[in-house]
Amino acid sequence: MDISNIKNEDNGFTLIELVIVIAGLATLMSFSIPNFLNSMKLNKIEEVKAIMNGYASDCLGKYRLSTNPVDFIENSSPDQLDNTKLSTLGYKIDGDKNKCSHLAVIPLNDKEKDLFAFDFRMSSDGQVLKTGIPSDNPNFLNSCRGWAGKNCGLSDAQKAEFARLAALAKAKAECLSNYNQFLSDKSTGTDFSWDNSNESCTLKVFAFEGIPVNSEEAIKKALDAKYGKACLEWRLTKRNSNAVSTNGEPDTKKPECGEGKFWFHSGKEFTSQSDWNEFDNQLKKQACQNDRSNKISQKKSGQYTYGPGTNPSPCGVTAWLCNGTEYTSNADYLNTSCGRPTNGGGGGGDNGGGGGGDRCRRFKPDALCDVIPSWKSWHPLCVCK
Repeated sequence: MDISNIKNEDNGFTLIELVIVIAGLATLMSFSIPNFLNSMKLNKIEEVKAIMNGYASDCLGKYRLSTNPVDFIENSSPDQLDNTKLSTLGYKIDGDKNKCSHLAVIPLNDKEKDLFAFDFRMSSDGQVLKTGIPSDNPNFLNSCRGWAGKNCGLSDAQKAEFARLAALAKAKAECLSNYNQFLSDKSTGTDFSWDNSNESCTLKVFAFEGIPVNSEEAIKKALDAKYGKACLEWRLTKRNSNAVSTNGEPDTKKPECGEGKFWFHSGKEFTSQSDWNEFDNQLKKQACQNDRSNKISQKKSGQYTYGPGTNPSPCGVTAWLCNGTEYTSNADYLNTSCGRPTNGGGGGGDNGGGGGGDRCRRFKPDALCDVIPSWKSWHPLCVCK
């Protein structure tokens, strides 16, 4: 039989054939269209990732050139930051998270179920941390992990720990920056650097003209070696004269003491203002405690403000005294025998009451006046007024 001689009178497709073809195409499209759309969105995400990596690289480059890393991280942004470009890819910058310290992007459409939010954080010690929040579509989870790894989807505890570490890095950077400035200023004396054991800026350090040394004794030896005995003799004179540095300002003698700065107080010498302030506050506190004890033991009556000065406590604290007892309010004092009115008038106080003549006849200077000679002519513990 010659097949070539058979004539096909039907030149088209039957309805059944068309239905079968359309059904097949629909089936293929049900698989291919979602995958195609997902591929398009994944391509957009990858492009945004590349942009974000560029921002991070820009921040790192600037960080390495910065003279103040802490200020840079907190206040600087990438040069090429462009919300318009991101919007063409379905993303936008997340609110005010547009600094090198924290730069985040989120989907432009709040109802987006596929695109996911991601970001990076840069700490004050130059470390970059990438994190992400996975979307509802599991097909995009690998893309999130490709950006952030195990940090794709952080727990509240992890977020809190990252915040703590960022704050710690900032404190460390500030501490080290201040210490480096102390050395750059060619300072002589004591300062503080970062203590890794307790994660705080409490490690006491020493320097001679900007060069770190091991102790205060090493500072003194370095001074003596460089400037001889003249500086030491001047410092000894200041100590023996019970000199007190005015308002805590340092003293020096040039050129004998070079760049060395010294603080003097009541026969003692300090190489930092913080140590001088601590000692000065101790003396003030002791003087006020003595003043309080004296007024109570003398059974003074009336309102009284402990002195000298207004700090530290009990300096500046106002109390009401009656027969050796201290009251913290006028209301309580008015219920005492000292506070109740008499026919001769109300009770007086040591800071403004009567009886000043008798009080001054019995007045004795406090022993602290011999410790701090500069008080003898004016201090209320030394002079009855």
